[in-house]
Amino acid sequence: MFATEVDQSGETRAAWAKRLGVSRSYMSDLLNGNRIPSLELAAKIERLTAGKVTAVSWVEEGGE
Repeated sequence: MFATEVDQSGETRAAWAKRLGVSRSYMSDLLNGNRIPSLELAAKIERLTAGKVTAVSWVEEGGE
């Protein structure tokens, strides 16, 4: 979902990484599902995507 928003935004992935304050390699890991952002970063993603990618969307259901 996040990757789709980034790709459809018209901005480069490097530009998104800069806006989020993360490295390009960290951004790549997020987009490929290899990392889960901190709550702070997830909230920032939610703001930058105008709520299309919610902070809670990163949390797996059933995880305790």
